[in-house]
Amino acid sequence: MSLQDRRLYQEACTRCSQCKFVPAPQSRAFATTCPSIDFGHFHSYSGGGKVITSYALMEGRAAVTERLVDSVYACTMCGACDTACKTNQGDNVEPLDTLYALRAHLAAGGHVPAQQQALVDRLRQEGSPHGPRRERSRWAAGLNLKDATKTPVEVLLHVGGDHAHDRRQWPQLKALVRLLQAAEVDFGIAYDEECDAGDLAHDLGFEDDARALARHQQQLLRRSRASVLLAASAGAYAAFRNVYPRLGVALEGVRVVHSTDYVEALLASGRLTLRARHAGTVTYHDPCKLGRLSEPYTPWQGEWVTVLNVMSVPDSARPVRFGNEGNYEAPRKLLRHVDGLQLVEMERQRAFSYCCGAGGGAAEAFPEMAEAAGVQRLKEAQATGATTLVTACAGCQRHLAATAATHGIDLDVRGVFELLVQDLPA
Repeated sequence: MSLQDRRLYQEACTRCSQCKFVPAPQSRAFATTCPSIDFGHFHSYSGGGKVITSYALMEGRAAVTERLVDSVYACTMCGACDTACKTNQGDNVEPLDTLYALRAHLAAGGHVPAQQQALVDRLRQEGSPHGPRRERSRWAAGLNLKDATKTPVEVLLHVGGDHAHDRRQWPQLKALVRLLQAAEVDFGIAYDEECDAGDLAHDLGFEDDARALARHQQQLLRRSRASVLLAASAGAYAAFRNVYPRLGVALEGVRVVHSTDYVEALLASGRLTLRARHAGTVTYHDPCKLGRLSEPYTPWQGEWVTVLNVMSVPDSARPVRFGNEGNYEAPRKLLRHVDGLQLVEMERQRAFSYCCGAGGGAAEAFPEMAEAAGVQRLKEAQATGATTLVTACAGCQRHLAATAATHGIDLDVRGVFELLVQDLPA
């Protein structure tokens, strides 16, 4: 999608600044919704500001400068501006789609911060920005998991590079494996043939790279003959449901499920039984990719037409994504299976959750911004009175745990599956 394709949406932006705030905030302390504007303190860093930037570039009224590039890429692409805007303006502006087009425009011109370009270069070489391809399946050593590229399976488990290349995430993966094995699920992994799902490449504006990764995933699915694609990674889940339809890549005949949904269904059906315990108060952080950004995307096939000589209207109903169809309940239901656990909610939650700061390549190129977002989210978690912060995203867990340690914030950051496997045999 080009900037020209976004003209009507760009022109519809009223600069109301609602994209910067949570609709109907509960307090002033946690009223903002955009880590980028909280960092940049200038309108161009906001969702609406980037819409105006894209319009200025399209019209030739602005030049690409280092500061412009920074304002566009110092952003986690979390989509909070989009849900806030639509709550107030409906589908008139849709800033996130314009942000995707803006980044694609800059990437095509070679205007990408060096740190984020390096991520893409590693992605092209190794199939992941997180580590070498040959080390993708080190975490599974000794587990004797089926190789889904050689043996047909019912469920293909897509691990994700954010899990596979980070030893700190291996306990989470092994906990998930233990749960699947306890329920006697027929599953396998693609070992070192697995690649990243493509959500990062898409976030950074490299649509062709994202499409190539999507087609690789198609091939792995065909070889595995799986009827279920099980995503351990929140980013992969968002890619399968929201990004692939944008790229024209269909995963036909396959049910896409996130690991939290799948395990919760096993518990609900009686195939899995748990008696885990955790004493204390817990709050849950909704990851952007697992939440609002995983809402299924349906391409619109209609056209805009002019009525009354001045007004542009769609010729058919357009699907509007408010972020409400993301995965919010499954992780909470899983936590309710843990005896002794008291779950309390943060002010910004579900579709209006505040980003931790780890996504969109921002942490690599703008670490101060990412760290500031993490600190704000941790403070919001502390304000609930919780002693433990739980999330279902490897990137969120890693970033929030590191930020808590750096800033001396007394909050235990855990993954949801860590709390569920305590009564299972090792």
